[in-house]
Amino acid sequence: MGRLDVRVRTDLGSTVSYLSREDKPQEKVTVTELSLSGAMVTGLSTQLSELFAIRLPLPGLGDVELLAKFVRRGKTGSAIRLFYSEQAAMQALWEHIRGKLPRTDNCPYCGHPDDSREGSCDKCNLYLDFSKKNYLERHIENTFAQRLNIRLSRLNLEHIQKIIDFVDSKLLKIQHRSPDREFVGASREMLSVFSMIRKVAPTEMSVLLLGESGTGKELTAKALHSLSTRKDGPFVAVNCAAIPESLLESELFGYSKGAFTGADTSRKGKFEYADGGTLFLDEIGDLPQSLQAKLLRFLEDRLVQPVGSSVSKKIDVRIVAATNCDLHRSVSEGRFRTDLFYRLNSFTIKLPPLRERGEDKVRLAKYFLARFCEAENRPVGFSADALEAIEGYSWPGNVRELENKVRRGFLMASGKDIGAACMELDQVAPSPAAPVDCGYRSAPSQKEYVVKVLEDNDYVIAKAARQLNISRPSMYALMRKHGIQGKRAS
Repeated sequence: MGRLDVRVRTDLGSTVSYLSREDKPQEKVTVTELSLSGAMVTGLSTQLSELFAIRLPLPGLGDVELLAKFVRRGKTGSAIRLFYSEQAAMQALWEHIRGKLPRTDNCPYCGHPDDSREGSCDKCNLYLDFSKKNYLERHIENTFAQRLNIRLSRLNLEHIQKIIDFVDSKLLKIQHRSPDREFVGASREMLSVFSMIRKVAPTEMSVLLLGESGTGKELTAKALHSLSTRKDGPFVAVNCAAIPESLLESELFGYSKGAFTGADTSRKGKFEYADGGTLFLDEIGDLPQSLQAKLLRFLEDRLVQPVGSSVSKKIDVRIVAATNCDLHRSVSEGRFRTDLFYRLNSFTIKLPPLRERGEDKVRLAKYFLARFCEAENRPVGFSADALEAIEGYSWPGNVRELENKVRRGFLMASGKDIGAACMELDQVAPSPAAPVDCGYRSAPSQKEYVVKVLEDNDYVIAKAARQLNISRPSMYALMRKHGIQGKRAS
């Protein structure tokens, strides 16, 4: 087997800087042979497996600095390994190497005769069209598997996991974002979410999304749709808690003319509107039991029967459901059908709360701020105390709360920096919110618990909903369910 990178003879007086030395931090060396991934140098003093930086003065191209490592001592000098750097540095290195390639009809990688310099070598299959602008990128991709195979024997499980995470990220092209470029994050938890989205999106499986309010369940559903074979079809979202129970059935399944008073014409339901696409059922835990049975029937036969009609329609739709409730508890307490739970739970994605996403808090804050700055053409940054406050705050409202706080800070900032006070983060951070369990907590009953929260907040629905960490529609749904009036009885 030939070389993976062509090596040329050169004479470059270079400088080596040792990263971990205090006594002789720099020394002069001469590079006598050079490739994209290695070099032969004279004058190198180290024989240790230590990282150092080497600065190469490339004539006409400027200086390039690369990380390197000693490999072995030979008769003509020391062999070192060069680590790939940013694209501009590697491109300059390749331009220098290409300019010194000897004029020959043989493949410079394996020596096989090939005078075409178009396409790939017949023997080693490496790309030979050096004049192409994308040659370097194509060559690196072409040899990636071989480079990895050479190093496999030196890898442990931790190294392999890091490679898998990197490849997942590279395939998703996320660069700290999800496949649809809506999510922002680089924490291990979010990379796992992105990976699951990529794997399940092309399938027809129903997906259940779990997570606290504000963690991005609808964004996840949209990402699943945009990466699926249904991406050209409709995406229809329904909040099961925001629609009164008496109207929810006709809203979902449609109705026929004359089905009830006021039904002057037939109307399609959300299932029909989503035909050929994806139907996102948000807050599925609030779906009434009568409609749970009808949804289960749809999942089994894919037929929709509008209210007041005796005719069923075949609908091709994928179901993505989401909830911030503890569905396992709802099932055990008989409030959610077991058979429906297992039909929806064929693939589950759990979205982590923002407080568990580490540096994503600051990363997201900067992302939102950049969007606001671009929209208003007004450059603003975060002060040191603001960044510290963002990191230390527990974010009970998750990403939605973070976006609103950053928006407020952007509007309130009078200078070039947003302070913690501008975002109202200069107070003691609240304790993390407990996971929502549809209100079934340690109180004697759900109704008593909801009434207590309402009383504590003077029956201000928005405040009570925030304390329960649910949306206002969910709060209204709980009140309707238990017959709780919207204001105190006189």
